[in-house]
Formats: sequence, C-alpha cells, structure tokens
Amino acid sequence: MPKSRFLFSLIIVFPLFVFSADLPESEESKLELPISDLYRFRTETGETIQYSKSTKLWFGGDVMFNWGVRDSMRTEDAYFPFRSFFSFLKNFDFRFLNLETPILHKTPSADQRKSYVFFGERKDLMVLRMFGVDGVFLGNNHTMDFGENGLSDTLELLDEFGIQHAGAGKNTDEALVPITVTKQNTEYRIFSFSDTGETRLFSGFKSPGAAYFRVATAERLIKKTKPNQVNLLSVHWGVEYNPLPMDTERNAAKYLIGAGYKVIIGHHTHVPQGIEVFPKGVVIYSLGNFLFGSKNQYLKHNISVVLHFDGDKLLFVEVIPVFGKHQTTSGDHYFFPLDPKESENFLKEYSVLCKQLGTELVISGGRGYVFLDKELKAKLKP
Repeated sequence: MPKSRFLFSLIIVFPLFVFSADLPESEESKLELPISDLYRFRTETGETIQYSKSTKLWFGGDVMFNWGVRDSMRTEDAYFPFRSFFSFLKNFDFRFLNLETPILHKTPSADQRKSYVFFGERKDLMVLRMFGVDGVFLGNNHTMDFGENGLSDTLELLDEFGIQHAGAGKNTDEALVPITVTKQNTEYRIFSFSDTGETRLFSGFKSPGAAYFRVATAERLIKKTKPNQVNLLSVHWGVEYNPLPMDTERNAAKYLIGAGYKVIIGHHTHVPQGIEVFPKGVVIYSLGNFLFGSKNQYLKHNISVVLHFDGDKLLFVEVIPVFGKHQTTSGDHYFFPLDPKESENFLKEYSVLCKQLGTELVISGGRGYVFLDKELKAKLKP
C-alpha cells in the first residue's frame, strides 16, 4: 500500500476504545498508534528533512469543541476524530495550541451580547492531554464567553490537567505571565495577547480577562531577558478569512522582532497566512484552525508549524499542513496531517502567500521549510 494512503487506512481500521475524562496515565499507552513513520516521507520533491539535534516546538491553531467537533465526538469512541495526532505529536519536544473556548465544570448562561459563544467540557481536556499539549494560549476573543466564572473554571481545569496557560487571568499581571518550557539549558517563554474582542472582555488592574495586545506592553515584558531565554509571542489578530496580513500587523511584527522576540505566531483569521522573515526573527501571521467545527466555503486546509532551535538559535521553521476542508466530508470532522501528495499541492498554494512577504518556502517530502540558518539550509536542502 502506498504510504500516502496509509494514514487513511489507519484511521478506518484502528480498533475503538472508550475512555473517560478520568483516564489513568497507565491507560494512555493504549491510545498510541504506530504512525511515527508518517512524519517522514520521500516524494518527488525529496525527503522530509530530519534534524535530530534541534529542540522542536510545535504550534497548532484555533481549538474549540462545538459545532462539527462535538458532533463527531458523539460516537462510541469520542476521541476517534483526533487519534491520528496522538502518536504523531510525540515527535516533538513541546506542543502548544490556541484554546479559543472556555472549559467549564457546568454550562452557565452564555454572554448574550456576543454573536458566537463557545464552551468546552472537562472531558475535552483529555484530547489535549492525549496530544501531549504543554501549553495553551488564552489571549483571544472567546476566552471570556462565560465571563469571570467561565475563566475561573478554565484556569482551574487547565491547572488540574497540568496544561500551562498564558494570555488571560484574574487581572492583567496574571494575564501577562508567559508559558515557560526548558531544554538544553534554554528557557523558551511564550507570551499571549489578543488584538480582537470587546474592551469589556480584556483584563484590568483588578479585573479578569484576556491580555490586550499593546506593542509597548509586549516590548516591556522582554526588556530584562537573560542570555539563556528565548521570547516567543502568540497574537490573536487579523481579518477573518483574509489570507493576507494587514500593514498594521506587519509593522508591529517588524518592531517587536527587532525588540527581541524571536518568533511571532498569529491566529484568528481561520485561514493560513504567510511567513515573513526579518533579520532577527520570523513571523507566522496565521496558522488557521486546528480543532474547529466550522464548515463553510472559505475554509481550506490549515497549517501547523515546528520551530527548530539549537539553544537560543532558531534554525528553521517546518510547516506541516493539517486537514481542514470539512465542508467536503459529509459533515464529519476528523483531524490528521495531510498525506504527502495533497500536502505538497497545498504547500504550493501556501508558498505563494510566503513569497508575497519575501519568503522562500522550500517544499520537500510533504513538508514546507523556511530556513534561518544559511549554512544549515545548504546542508539540508534537497
């Protein structure tokens, strides 16, 4: 069987299990799929580039558990729509997502002043736990969909599941605390902000909410960066369904990269936007969606990215397309990395968005690459 079809066979034939939200850690091994080899392919463009020496930070886009996601979970195995990622994500050192929904103990009255209101349940965090998610970003326009009580539930449950969070809190000081992970004596700090949402939903000196994106605030947070620290920034910004970033975003990104952020990662547009490289860092303007229940004509596939670091040095960005054309799947929402052929077709389209920002996207083995290290590019480029 060709490798390009192997993933879909696994999705279809893998036996079902039923697990509760209180699944013991000893049971989680049963969820593993033997698909780690699907991370590496050889195609007409070459092989998937491997660099075992790097520290690998994986980022996915918007996550919520309503609409089509919830519908697909109403089966004997509620986690079946996500299984293709369980072992796949073990290839990386750290994993992060934009959690665009509160997670609640129980469902209170929704904020009726908003057109769209999302919520998740405690059991939904088992999906993130099975992914091995290390941290989630709460700096977005849905974090406060259920007000102060909803935010309190979310923070409490994330702490219970051992998932770090940034971008929202009981006050602004809490909202500005970054997610931190460490490897090879290097501390990676990820700050989270939202540039979208009503003013009343942002945090204040003594009031809860999401962290509002101000360039001056983001700059101030990294003024005292130590030599072994790397600063990354997650921003919820942009115009929905617009594949191009606005000039205001590009200007802010250029300034903050110059100020010391190594990478800026955006979301909110629900479609991928391109990558721009600056002398001191890189900006991925939007990842699009990851687990999202939308189904409309605007949506194509999405991207996730892996940042490859050697200590505090960013070597290259790896782009991994993920399935997102749910309007063509009879209402079912399943989530998996694209097979090599479809991945490369999509990456050719995505490379145009990068080229418009002056960035070369190297396509090889069903993956896209943006190199920051010229010597490494010459060594690894097929």
